[in-house]
Amino acid sequence: MKGALSKAVSVLLVLLFTVSLFTLTSCNRKYDETEVIEETKKLLKEAEMLNEVYYGSGIKYFDSEEDKGNYKKANSIHLEELGFSTIDGLKEMTEKVFSDEYSALLYSTILSPLKDGDYYLAAARYYQAYDEETKEPTFIMVNSGYSPMMKDNIEYDLDTVKVDGAKKERVYVKLNATVTNSEGQSQITELTVTLIEEDDGWKIDGPTYANYNPYKDVYEELKNKDIK
Repeated sequence: MKGALSKAVSVLLVLLFTVSLFTLTSCNRKYDETEVIEETKKLLKEAEMLNEVYYGSGIKYFDSEEDKGNYKKANSIHLEELGFSTIDGLKEMTEKVFSDEYSALLYSTILSPLKDGDYYLAAARYYQAYDEETKEPTFIMVNSGYSPMMKDNIEYDLDTVKVDGAKKERVYVKLNATVTNSEGQSQITELTVTLIEEDDGWKIDGPTYANYNPYKDVYEELKNKDIK
């Protein structure tokens, strides 16, 4: 009898521990909604330049004696406007806005060649040139053949920022943005921005850009018909 009771207690303790562990690992983080909204607005403003560098038209360049194939020397005046002169400087600015994980993704896919095993899929968009003697960074080289992923202009409506909940350590925020293509056509789209709080504050943990979608109105019309 004592043995059976002891076994039952042990099983109960294991179940309680399992449930407690599940609750602990599956619960969503608490957050100050006002703080998250204000941090989102600040980070989105800072992300605009970085999105342009990584995904948009990129760093301006010019022809020079240092050209190597598609790689051209970065325009120093444009770099001064952007606020950095080296790849390390770009990374420093990146890590103030984007999470460690998302920053690492940008570095591995845009500041490094894309590879599949031993095969090169795409060249890096930028790389750092160094002085052969001093080994000091000299100028940034820009891949003039790179095809931007962000093709259109995006303007955030920061007055529409609202928190949409949390999942584990990440908080999700929604807002409206106006996307305008090269032909001047505009549309309003809803963006979802992912945030995560790191040791040095809140960071954006994913892309915050969108391109003009010529089929958006058609899709919305069909969706509304299905709902009715």
